Amino acid sequence: MRVLLVAHSCSPSGGSEARMSWQWVTHLAMKGIDVTALVNRADPTSPIDPRTAPLPEPIPPGNGPKFVDVEPPTLSRRLPVVVYTALDYQGWQRRALRTARSLHHDHPFDLVHHLSWASIHHGSWLNRLDAPFVLGPVGGGTTASPGYKSCFPNSWRYEQLRNGFVRTIRFNPFSRRLVHSASLILASNPETETVLRRLGAKHVELMLDDGVDPDEMMTRPVVQSTSGPLRVLWVSRIMERKALGMALDAVQLASARCAIHLTLMGDGIPREIVADQLERMINDKLVTDRGWSSQAELEDAYAHHDVLLFNSVRDNGSAPLHSASAYGMPAVVINHQGPGIITSPDWAVQVPPTTTQQSTEDIANALVELAGNPTRRREMGTAALAAARRNTWPTRAAAMTALYHRVLR
Repeated sequence: MRVLLVAHSCSPSGGSEARMSWQWVTHLAMKGIDVTALVNRADPTSPIDPRTAPLPEPIPPGNGPKFVDVEPPTLSRRLPVVVYTALDYQGWQRRALRTARSLHHDHPFDLVHHLSWASIHHGSWLNRLDAPFVLGPVGGGTTASPGYKSCFPNSWRYEQLRNGFVRTIRFNPFSRRLVHSASLILASNPETETVLRRLGAKHVELMLDDGVDPDEMMTRPVVQSTSGPLRVLWVSRIMERKALGMALDAVQLASARCAIHLTLMGDGIPREIVADQLERMINDKLVTDRGWSSQAELEDAYAHHDVLLFNSVRDNGSAPLHSASAYGMPAVVINHQGPGIITSPDWAVQVPPTTTQQSTEDIANALVELAGNPTRRREMGTAALAAARRNTWPTRAAAMTALYHRVLR
């Protein structure tokens, strides 16, 4: 089977989109798929050139996936970032379509799969190729609840605008064309699945946004502390929708009832919003601020903490939660969108989505309960590892291959 993958961001390391595309490309090749991937080497989140990167075993040299670089258009850097990114990606897609048509003419593909960037709002130019078209896993149907408005002190107007785009997506010509041309769309969360079905998509399935590398999985869950403070880990790029302030407030509340310590790993401009509170909590020995961390530092942190707190109030998925599962680490999440489908009650405390204040209290209560129950944490860790085993990249590639065959029947 010859498959053309659209993988704008693709690299063995770098951003999450780049890393996921690399995993899809290589693991599909391991399943015997003849893969050609269209990539953008100018993408800053893809630091390693996939054309020269060592391929993982057991892909034999010379029989691996083929990477074709498509150069982006030249645009003025004076454009606003949002406008520049949108125009750059649409321009890249137009060029990718021309390249794909030439490749398809010389040696036809059986199927086209748009991986990265997958968006229900921007659509795909590659659905114009004369071949069955698959999209995803894709998000874009999530919205920010008004109950979490206080988490967005500087960007609530943007969130309202974005919410409006999701509600009125039926008027988006890119989205309509995308839905009606796709043989299959894979939604990364139930909210996006609902939006796609309302838009008229007839072939939609759920598939988690990310997977777990079996080589990076632990053989047993993280060792849970039985004395001292509950060791809580918070990992993310700091953005307002990640709700760092809520996490700090929850730990502060919990500290009145149990011994607890939060390690913060991440950076971003919005940290200025909580700078004073963060400084107070550091002085009170409640928080260690590690800032932006290397992969090795992250791996060490996952191995030496009890619980991951991931309380994002709008998210299609969550790379930290997949990492937590690979380490056998329990989690505390808000039970909606990506985090709600990635986790399950056997390995995560899933607090209901409500308001900033109520979620803060619910998270604090969950942390207090877990602090006093190491036995439950060990059981949750075992369940987390089991969840990771069900979501390894070889398993995902096998599932995707089966979907390809179903589309082509």
